[in-house]
Amino acid sequence: MPHDIILTEAFFSTVEQFETEDAKRVINKLEGIRDFPDHFLDRLKNHPGYKLRVGDFRVLIDWDKDNEQIYAIDVFERKKEYRELGKYREVWGSWRDDE
Repeated sequence: MPHDIILTEAFFSTVEQFETEDAKRVINKLEGIRDFPDHFLDRLKNHPGYKLRVGDFRVLIDWDKDNEQIYAIDVFERKKEYRELGKYREVWGSWRDDE
């Protein structure tokens, strides 16, 4: 069964800053992982989330396997990715309460 993809406000605000083609690539890749997310997502070290590779970008993912939901938390350029993860550690999972 396909997973639901839920995009957070942080994800939207970041993607809006991208060039149109980059934004389309990221969105299309997210749509493409619905059926087999375990094939595309890599577990992060020292962090509770997953990452999705999209060219030079990485999408920070929270995967709720029980409810078959994938939360796209934010997207980073590869070189900045790991420096940016710290700001999400304290609030990890809070977007699940927004529903």
